[in-house]
Amino acid sequence: MQRESKTEMIRVAAQDGALVLDESLRLPGRGGYLHPRVECLQKFIRSKVKEFRSLRLRLSLDERIYIAALIQARLDRKAALE
Repeated sequence: MQRESKTEMIRVAAQDGALVLDESLRLPGRGGYLHPRVECLQKFIRSKVKEFRSLRLRLSLDERIYIAALIQARLDRKAALE
């Protein structure tokens, strides 16, 4: 099984205390990466770990759902263009 590179993953960055998708991979500050697959997004939402360690932020369930929805919308747009 081939490992995915970070360019295939989606970067999430902390900007002024808010989480944003870093599509350009150039936003300053701490960032974390998520796999853009439905099963990974569901696992991210259900995670019992409250801290996104690479961001050094505690995430509520609402924040996790919000980020997963942003990623899913991006995937839907990408699929519509193909």
